[in-house]
Amino acid sequence: MAELLDLVVLHRVVERGSFAKAAADFGVPPSTLSRKVAALEKRLGVRVLERTTRHLRPTELGEMLAERGARVRKELDDAERAVADHQRAPRGLLRVTVPTPIASDFLGPAIADYLRRYPDMRVEIQAEDRVVDIIGEGFDVAVRATTLTDSQLGVVRLAIVAPVLAASTKYLDRAAPLRHPRDLANHSIIGFGRRRRMSWPFVKRELVETVEVTPRAIATSAPLVAQLVAEGAGLSLIPRFTALATPNVTIVEPSGFKPQSFDVSIVTPSARLAAPKVRAFIDLMRDYVAARTDLFDAVVPRG
Repeated sequence: MAELLDLVVLHRVVERGSFAKAAADFGVPPSTLSRKVAALEKRLGVRVLERTTRHLRPTELGEMLAERGARVRKELDDAERAVADHQRAPRGLLRVTVPTPIASDFLGPAIADYLRRYPDMRVEIQAEDRVVDIIGEGFDVAVRATTLTDSQLGVVRLAIVAPVLAASTKYLDRAAPLRHPRDLANHSIIGFGRRRRMSWPFVKRELVETVEVTPRAIATSAPLVAQLVAEGAGLSLIPRFTALATPNVTIVEPSGFKPQSFDVSIVTPSARLAAPKVRAFIDLMRDYVAARTDLFDAVVPRG
């Protein structure tokens, strides 16, 4: 840390053109900065400043180090601003993108609580059945229901959700046998979402079986899909809590295969410090998930 601060000192001395002016900025005697620069030169074994009684200029290496000191100073300034922002109440507009299937069945209560807590905030939510470019399209946060690998984005994992394959006994009694996920090709499918063709991955210990299905009907509301299933219209992948809450719906696991689980995460444009409105949204979503364990198969602990 001392070495980084010495680079900051060097940058200010070079920027101001004298020890006296730089010292006035820091509120210390010029001799203090002179000793720091001399100590830096001794550690590095090189000269970073050419000094005369009237002039001071950096050597080629000193100029390079001063540029690095400028970057260190910017990082320190950013950190100070972040601390100051943290003490302010969130205000302004929060733009959120969320997958269409969970927009109506998951996010509403959390957003309502956010608006109650922060009266100076406005929220704009866009439900999309695609992966949105949150940076290019100007979103503050995205709620994603998938496993994420983009290290350039900020990712906060909230929970793990395992959907279930749902059916009704009235449908199963008259439908073709369902002994393996591959048999779904011979069944009536109700799609949860917007896509007219879907890939459903199933797992059984180390085995993974992915089947392609073409729904006879699709809907973006999990309760509506569950009602169609309950009435015998076909099978569907829906959240476990929706299946358990719907009469006449049963969970099917052909040959012990279960639908593959996925993460529910909040994604921000950068892994670095976020604005107060974004941090407040993340904290609220963590609280919401922790309080609604009935909706999730596992809650990811705060890191």
